Amino acid sequence: MSAAHSVLSLRFVRLTLLAPLSALTLAAACSSGQAPAPPPTSGVLSESFARVAASNQVPRDLMIAIAQHEGGLSMPVTREVDPDAQVPVAGPLELRHGKLNTLARGAALMGKTELEIRRDTDLGLEAAGRVLAEIGARTHASPADLQSWERALEELSGLSDDAHRTKYAHDVFALLARGGTFDGRDGERITLAPHALPPSLTLTLDTSLHIEGPSEYPGAEWFPTSCANKCDTTRNGAAVQYVVIHDTEGGWSASVATLQNDPGKSVQYIVGVDGHIGQFIPESYTGWHDGNYFYNQRSVGIEHVGYFQQPYPTVQYDASAGLVKYLTAKYNVAKDRAHIIGHDQVPNGNVISQSAPACVDAPSACETGSTYGGAGNHRDPGDWEWCVYMPLIGGKCKCDDSWNLWNCSAETNSRSSLNPARTRSRAAWTATNSASFTHVL
Repeated sequence: MSAAHSVLSLRFVRLTLLAPLSALTLAAACSSGQAPAPPPTSGVLSESFARVAASNQVPRDLMIAIAQHEGGLSMPVTREVDPDAQVPVAGPLELRHGKLNTLARGAALMGKTELEIRRDTDLGLEAAGRVLAEIGARTHASPADLQSWERALEELSGLSDDAHRTKYAHDVFALLARGGTFDGRDGERITLAPHALPPSLTLTLDTSLHIEGPSEYPGAEWFPTSCANKCDTTRNGAAVQYVVIHDTEGGWSASVATLQNDPGKSVQYIVGVDGHIGQFIPESYTGWHDGNYFYNQRSVGIEHVGYFQQPYPTVQYDASAGLVKYLTAKYNVAKDRAHIIGHDQVPNGNVISQSAPACVDAPSACETGSTYGGAGNHRDPGDWEWCVYMPLIGGKCKCDDSWNLWNCSAETNSRSSLNPARTRSRAAWTATNSASFTHVL
């Protein structure tokens, strides 16, 4: 990257206490930061955290706070995982291929493969306990002193730059200070007692810290990313003709750390479930996200935090659509389903020509066989409601975009008619609304 992209100018825009602290808490914050006794454990998941924490001599509540921050508490016991996933993660703490490759290290400490600890969430939790203990020993953290784990949290994050590593640690400490009861897998509720911690560790760092300069889309957060073995710094004269929609198969922090660091993959933008947008590399660079170099050179890639078979929230659709409207206007990209495409529509150059048109069949057809999805035969973005999304950018979906039927709703391209479905899966929407379909011959 150029010097302009590598120099970071950080502005701490605001420092705010996440929650009012009582005088008693503030006084206690100046003490040793010793963690109070944890509440009694109940439930399989809570007991698993207690057992792993005790066997590895790491704070149980620290592990729970990390898992909650990562969004991993609800991860099922066993998972079907794509060996070639863009963001491979393991366990509730989402071990990943970050600056510190905690996924590889966790697998090594367990004597297992990465796939094994990704598929078995309890193995992934034990691996995380071992990795955290190893980092804690290296950074001189104490099991009895939560605030001594700041450097360990920064390393565990896997993020590349100091600003975001510091923010990650603060976010976890803020959870510890607040405490709460959180949803876990199989309906279990996990309780985290509030902890007295110094305000210097629990302040929100507003990372519109905006690392100034490189972000092109207004409001996007810049994540410094080297192009070494990840992308090309030109498009070799190719014009942007496509926007490609992806999903990460991991949470926000794991996705960002992986896309900053993992070799062989890169993308221009990412959209979180809360609508937050980040940028990794300039739009003028060729990102490696399609498994098809012809399309890489001619597309802007957008990753979405989410999972193949789970619905995407309204705010994420809206934020993504705003970004795509900006891109289509800037590069004069056609607002149709031949140019606003999913990864599952990208030709697999090992089967057909790399420059072949994108798949225009129903998503279920594009996902069948090995012809599309790029060289890795990817299926993302999965349950993406194209007939919700396309009207948001001023375009139209196809009649078979969401349902494997030969007929089409007369209201297919009306946002208001589809609004009730916006946080439900394709199948659920079809079951509820099939009576409104009209035959089109």
